[in-house]
Amino acid sequence: MPPKFKRHLNDDEVTGSVKSERRNLLEEDSDEEEDFFLRGPSGPRFGPRNDKIRHVQNQVDEVIDVMQENITKVIERGERLDDLQDKSESLSDNATAFSNRAKQLRRQMWWRGCKVR
Repeated sequence: MPPKFKRHLNDDEVTGSVKSERRNLLEEDSDEEEDFFLRGPSGPRFGPRNDKIRHVQNQVDEVIDVMQENITKVIERGERLDDLQDKSESLSDNATAFSNRAKQLRRQMWWRGCKVR
C-alpha cells in the first residue's frame, strides 16, 4: 500500500527548485572560486572549450533521444510478441480441440456404418 502522503514530483517542480536554490546561492556574497563552481567557467580562455563541451553535450543528447526511442520500440515489440504468442496458443488449443472432435466424429460414423451393415 503506498504511503498516504507520497507525492510525485513533476519535472517543472524539480527544475524550478534547483533553479531557485542556485539563484539563492549565487545571490549571497561569495568568492571567485565558489562562483566558478556555481556559475561554470567564463572568460576568454574557456570560450573554445565551452563550444566543444556544448558540441559533445548535443551529441550526448541526440544519443539519449535515439536510445529512448529504441527502448520505446523494444517495449512495443515485446507487447506485440506477447499478443502474437497469446494468439498462437489460442490457435493451437483450437486446432487440438478440432482434431479431437474430428477423431470422435470419425469413430461415430464408423460405428454407424458398422450398425447399418
